[in-house]
Amino acid sequence: MYTHKRRTVGFTLVEILIASAVLSLFTFFGYKVFIAMSRSFQKGSWALATQNKLRNGLHFVREEMQKATYRTDVTLGGTVISDVGFQLRLAAGDTITSGDIAHWYICLPFVSGDADSPGAIFKCELKLENGALIISKGKEQGDDPLNKERLLNNYKIIDNVEEVRLTHEPFDPDNERMGSMITMELLVRHHDRDHFPEAQIIDRTGAKVEVEVVRDL
Repeated sequence: MYTHKRRTVGFTLVEILIASAVLSLFTFFGYKVFIAMSRSFQKGSWALATQNKLRNGLHFVREEMQKATYRTDVTLGGTVISDVGFQLRLAAGDTITSGDIAHWYICLPFVSGDADSPGAIFKCELKLENGALIISKGKEQGDDPLNKERLLNNYKIIDNVEEVRLTHEPFDPDNERMGSMITMELLVRHHDRDHFPEAQIIDRTGAKVEVEVVRDL
């Protein structure tokens, strides 16, 4: 009589441990790849959004700065332009990490006898405060019945600005009447510097101004 022994099908403890270790390795590396891809996507999305926001913000600042003007009074006797006290004041240093960047005036002409153009003076200030680029514009004198100028109260252009670099030079060195060029370069960093220490955006703009520029801020 023959006795047939049935072999039990299964896995040994060693095989289960090896399989578990291999599965853990695959899970670990898969997680690492997922995290890397996720952070790469987040970095790319941040860079694109920040670049657009910075470009639009600098365009807005440039347009406001280029409106810097002296006071003009128009009467039947003629036109008087007053430049004293209406210069564009710019930061004395080339690199700003905090504080005032520029002060200037936007002056609507004071036209005698014209109800639509009674004249107004708006003071503008640009500053870097707690990493935010901020612009303000308030009316100091006169009236603006047609609302030609939009008032701004600590309007935030963009956050996470590490520094602002300034240059000022004649627009045309051979012709002083052509005004001057103010160039601003901003360095913006990612708000999460622990995970994105190298993520940064640099952009610049240039404003051509017709008024005198004094670097005394």
